[in-house]
Amino acid sequence: MVPATNLISSANPLTHALILQFLESNKYKNTLAEFRKEANEIIENNPKLFDELPSKPLTAIVQDYIMEEMRNDVEKIDLENSKIDDDLYTPGTTIYPRYICETFSQIHSTNILTVRTQNIQFTNYNDNDYESISIPMIITGSADKSIKFTSLLTGDIYNVCDVHKGGVLAIDFHPIYTTMMLSASMDGSVTLIDASTMEVKQMFNDHNKFVVRAKFSPDGSMFFTASYDHTLNIYSIRGSSTPRLFSPHVVNSSIQTSPLMPTTPPTPLTPSTPLPIYSKIHTITFDSNIESLCILPNSSYLIVGIRDSNYLHYVNLQQHTNSKTQNFEITKHNMNANGDDWVSFTAMDIIASPNNGGKYLLVATDDENGRIIMFKTFNTTNCGIGDQQNEINKNEGITSSTLIQLANFYDIPSPESSPISSSPTIPSIAISRKFTNPRLLWHSSGKYFYACGIDAYPRVYSIESKRLIEKLKGHVNNNGDSKISNSESDNDKLCGHSDVVRGMWYDEERDLLITCGFDKCVKIWGSDELCRELMKDLKEEGEKKRIQGLFVRRNTII
Repeated sequence: MVPATNLISSANPLTHALILQFLESNKYKNTLAEFRKEANEIIENNPKLFDELPSKPLTAIVQDYIMEEMRNDVEKIDLENSKIDDDLYTPGTTIYPRYICETFSQIHSTNILTVRTQNIQFTNYNDNDYESISIPMIITGSADKSIKFTSLLTGDIYNVCDVHKGGVLAIDFHPIYTTMMLSASMDGSVTLIDASTMEVKQMFNDHNKFVVRAKFSPDGSMFFTASYDHTLNIYSIRGSSTPRLFSPHVVNSSIQTSPLMPTTPPTPLTPSTPLPIYSKIHTITFDSNIESLCILPNSSYLIVGIRDSNYLHYVNLQQHTNSKTQNFEITKHNMNANGDDWVSFTAMDIIASPNNGGKYLLVATDDENGRIIMFKTFNTTNCGIGDQQNEINKNEGITSSTLIQLANFYDIPSPESSPISSSPTIPSIAISRKFTNPRLLWHSSGKYFYACGIDAYPRVYSIESKRLIEKLKGHVNNNGDSKISNSESDNDKLCGHSDVVRGMWYDEERDLLITCGFDKCVKIWGSDELCRELMKDLKEEGEKKRIQGLFVRRNTII
């Protein structure tokens, strides 16, 4: 353990380092020059400290101090609620995707805006008979207005969908009908497509500006679209158009689930299974652009973040399910710890924890310090999630006025290490986070999460340590040097992104992180250095299926 006297003696140079970092980030050039001159002795005596500036900036420390003072002054906040639960103290296994193992640079010639993987069922004619085969696909949406289906097995582009007239901003798949794809575009359109046949099943033109979010509810009964026209549209399955998909279901007695939860259909789904038909049932208009959207895992609440607002808006989906009227009650929950209405950031992305029924929310903000906040989804303690939801409706003015902040995470890109300054798509000036689109992604363990959107490096954060633990730049060995490859192309494939990372997806089945960005590449990341062997095995499997004739067909929808 470091002696207390040593820690105290390091406070003075650390304070100087924080001030120097503050002056640099705010471009106070004259003051910075004088500061370097007058503090020269401290800087020279602590070269390591000043070469590697503090990970937590001065403004973030001041913010934490102010928040702590406010917490002490607000008597209504139960101090027990501010304690972090035991599962947030438990360290992870340190096994998570972080090693680059494959690069696909041939998919699009323009910026890739969204990415995910999905097993798609295809019907293949083989040995004088038809057979259904499931193929793992990388699905990408691009500024070139197309959606492309690329085999994770071989890298072949298998299908192209060109139904949109603007860049594709969002893609999702139905949780039960796994070939049913939802897509949203900058042209304001939303489509439902059968990914196994590329047939457009439905197209909606209910928005008149960018549709930035489109998601199915986890139970598949609804989907939601959010736009810069300030509206949130809610679509529901037409009652008589499809077989019954949902029934009462309990996954865990301690977690109340939705009355409508997915159940296994009586017969296996095939490419010929009829897909559900949806219709718009409700529109909610907000005061500004909708930036973020999150549905809790039990399909009970939809959580919305809007531009220039310090509130998260909780839309109650259970009330609609339990009544014959289209009633979607909205409650507002203040993100400011002291309960005031000062707007210092926007909730740009919201994700619910994956391993405990959405007990926690991570919110990415456009704060200049790269602030990411962890909240308790519901404020009431010592009861199950279902009880917490009931308390929200009974005591809105008391229990749900202010969300409880459990932790704050920060990240400021280093000017010398960030590719933004030399990015071909971004001017070489200081980029305000107000103009970025940060994205978050949980690891399935709930012990780590990823963040991207400010530069070319996906970040990895630890829930247990509450710190940034890694920036994903590609393969390195123990001394930090790049690994030696046999060819220039191998080196390219082993490098991380060279421009802003725009989207991420976690493939839980294969424990892979998939990223895309403005360098027009898709990168595959594995959890150990043998992940390239996994990709080789997948390619060998893909080659066998290619020989069977699976990759002969190419379908394009214009």
